[in-house]
Amino acid sequence: MDLLSKEDFFSKEMLGILDEALPVAEESVADFYKMSTSRWGRLRYDVKTAALLFDHEHVKGAYAQVMRYVAMPWQCSTSASAFTVYRICLQDKAILQRMREDERLLSLPFLTFILVHELVHVVRFSKHLQLFDASIEARIREELRVQEITDSLARKITIAGMDAVRSFFSDSGGLGVDLF
Repeated sequence: MDLLSKEDFFSKEMLGILDEALPVAEESVADFYKMSTSRWGRLRYDVKTAALLFDHEHVKGAYAQVMRYVAMPWQCSTSASAFTVYRICLQDKAILQRMREDERLLSLPFLTFILVHELVHVVRFSKHLQLFDASIEARIREELRVQEITDSLARKITIAGMDAVRSFFSDSGGLGVDLF
């Protein structure tokens, strides 16, 4: 990982905006997949920003990535009790840099769009609609499928600036080169 400076991490203000964006993204994805509140609550995922990522969770060329981990309940040693946890690893530096370069990209809609995209991945992996360990060809097809779903969901989200974000991702072809 490259050394990051203070400007490469989300500020308290950005963390507050992230707290606004996450429930909007969760509701949008849950509605699309027709998941009840209790079913959504059983999804095992978390969202981390750069300050809380391990070195191997930092990537270049993407605004976020999904990592998969196998966990076990405390003091349990049987593999039958293991479960999967997904971590959405936001790449603060890439997000902040893109927003500095393109003034059309407002924080709330940009973060919401990124979170919707990553949450669609999480649901698709959790529901076994897509294998996490897929070939590069399958990953590319999946990325295109998820981008299409994300754009469709973002179209219904009424946040000022979302149209500019949708246009940006449509013009740029997606979320970057890191697939999942």
